[in-house]
Amino acid sequence: MPDLHRKPSSDFLAGGGEMGALMRAYDWASSPLGAPLLWPQSLRTAVRILLNTNHPMFIFWGPDLIQFYNDAYSRTLGDERHPSALGACGRACWAEIWPLIGPEIEQVMAGGPATWHEDRLIPTTRDGRLEQIYWTYGFSPIDLDDGVGGVLVVCRDVTADHVAAEQAREREAELTRVQQIGRIGGLEVDLRTGFRNRRSPEYLLVHGLPPEAANESHDDWVNRIHPDDREATDAAFKNAVKSGVREYSVRYRIIRPSDGEIRWISVKSMIERDVNGRALRLVGAHTDVTDEVNAERALRKSEEEARELAGKLAELNATLEQRVEEKTREREATGVQLKATEEALRQAQKMEAVGQLTGGIAHDFNNLLTGIVGSLDLMRARLAKGRTEGLTRYVDAAMNSANRAAALTHRLLAFARRQPLVPKSIDANALVNSLEDLLRRTIGERLDLVIVVAPDLWGTLCDPNQLESALLNLAINARDAMPDGGKLTIATANAPQETARAEAPVLAPGDYICISVADTGTGMSPEVVARAFDPFFTTKPIGQGTGLGLSMIYGFARQSNGHVSIDSRPGRGTVVKLYLPRHDGVAATNPAAHPRDVAPVATGETVLVVEDEPVVRTVIMEMLLDQGYRVLEAVDGPSGLRALLAEPRVDLLLTDVGLPGMNGRQLADQARETRPELKILFITGYAESVVMAEGFLLPGMDMITKPFDLDNLARRVREMVTK
Repeated sequence: MPDLHRKPSSDFLAGGGEMGALMRAYDWASSPLGAPLLWPQSLRTAVRILLNTNHPMFIFWGPDLIQFYNDAYSRTLGDERHPSALGACGRACWAEIWPLIGPEIEQVMAGGPATWHEDRLIPTTRDGRLEQIYWTYGFSPIDLDDGVGGVLVVCRDVTADHVAAEQAREREAELTRVQQIGRIGGLEVDLRTGFRNRRSPEYLLVHGLPPEAANESHDDWVNRIHPDDREATDAAFKNAVKSGVREYSVRYRIIRPSDGEIRWISVKSMIERDVNGRALRLVGAHTDVTDEVNAERALRKSEEEARELAGKLAELNATLEQRVEEKTREREATGVQLKATEEALRQAQKMEAVGQLTGGIAHDFNNLLTGIVGSLDLMRARLAKGRTEGLTRYVDAAMNSANRAAALTHRLLAFARRQPLVPKSIDANALVNSLEDLLRRTIGERLDLVIVVAPDLWGTLCDPNQLESALLNLAINARDAMPDGGKLTIATANAPQETARAEAPVLAPGDYICISVADTGTGMSPEVVARAFDPFFTTKPIGQGTGLGLSMIYGFARQSNGHVSIDSRPGRGTVVKLYLPRHDGVAATNPAAHPRDVAPVATGETVLVVEDEPVVRTVIMEMLLDQGYRVLEAVDGPSGLRALLAEPRVDLLLTDVGLPGMNGRQLADQARETRPELKILFITGYAESVVMAEGFLLPGMDMITKPFDLDNLARRVREMVTK
């Protein structure tokens, strides 16, 4: 037995997606309806049905026609009415179409019969413009005591169906015109009802049939086929229907009833099938191709005669052809051998380059590791004896070797175009002028330095630190090429590229700036210029250069969407031109350097460290703990997410980019779904394309590259948590 004394409940508003949430949040107590618990049972039932169906539904309730609607209906509204239509008066909300729908709604509210319309045009303003919208809808009464309390609207926007039907009618009319012009006969066969046919007027003309034959049977068609083609043609049709194919083509002869002529018919058909592959309908196009068949026969006869003539000529020229074939085989054999030789040469050059690269890396890293390991061994030996004097010297030596190793990996990444760049809009003139004092100290007093800047130089977008490093490297190379003194000229200029140039063939057409560094030194031979950008290639004595300077500049230029070229001749000096793309942004200013002796001090902020390398994670955590931070740790992305969910306060997420499985960027995206304002500092040691992609760093994100000194990391952490 139902509980007749059960108190009303607002559970009927549960669910319903967005509209359910809007209804639950609506201040109904201030509306004419009052609180939902006081609503009539018929209204609550109707609202429950409305919220829990995926079909568009709408409710008008009470004398004011207060409105309710569901998610499916909300998608048919524009910004003018959604979500403001909820709880609003229907007459005011739909004033522009009330003359169309109002009388029917008032009729139902007055106890009149329900209404139903299909494909009815209701012009409505939606998203700021008047649209011609077609609806299928019905107005049904919602009972209240002995009368009608409201109107339930069940509806569907059928505009797309209406437009599709109009287009189909237009296409059918166009198809009829095309058939008349092209003399193509249309055929439709209902395969579900025993091959019941329907033929177009053009079909009747092609087959020589009277108008009353438009609905002839399948057997009538078979009997019209030429006896020699009848059995095979009928079998091909039936096999196509049974086999599951969707396209069916055939060519056969008929005896045309109108004049008794034998005509060739070409048929191309499409077989429509249901989801189970059962044939439903065949639509075909019939064309009289008798003239084409006769032309093909004449062509084949002509070709046969030509082949016979060619055979006779071949007999006369047999000896000549044999010699030509032999020469051709010899050339082909020579070409294969040449191709194999070229491939072997390319492989040898590739292996030589790889050997030079790996040999150079091994040589330099062995030297650096010797300095690090040797210093640590001496420290361990002295500590074992209880001696602590002089340990700072060994620590400094190890740090110096480690920093040199970091610089070497940075240059290798630059050559490979994998270094993490921080591009900024810069004024190259200002940057070059700011380097003048440093350049003069670097090249010494024996060389004259001349700086020529273009007064109307365009801006560019690149990493200013890398550009400064490139110019300094070029100045050092120029100094070494002028041991007896000379002149170093650094100039800037605009360099539009309308077409590819010989000195910069890889540049795409567009606007660039050019920074040239020219010296009056010894110059280089063409052979040296050809290898100048190769890693570890150097003409300097052993110990005076790594051979990575120019390769680093080349990698930086290509990674910045630019290029670098060298023009040099022995005894006439060298000109290196660095091309960078034009950028019209506002030039960035260099921030003031942070003093290294001021240690950032934490005030109890919480930092989550996500790093899969235990040693690196431990070092970072120890440093942060010493600075006064509260530190959480995680070894991968999933454990980092669990830590974020478990901890109510996290001021900074410090994560490696190259985590196993879920990488650091994916971790950041998921973390910001629950903490949109979370600050994130990425750590990377190898910047893949995803790290360097535009838009990788969003507001509130920053990046620091490995290896880093702990003072710099502490400063970056402090800057982010105090922003």
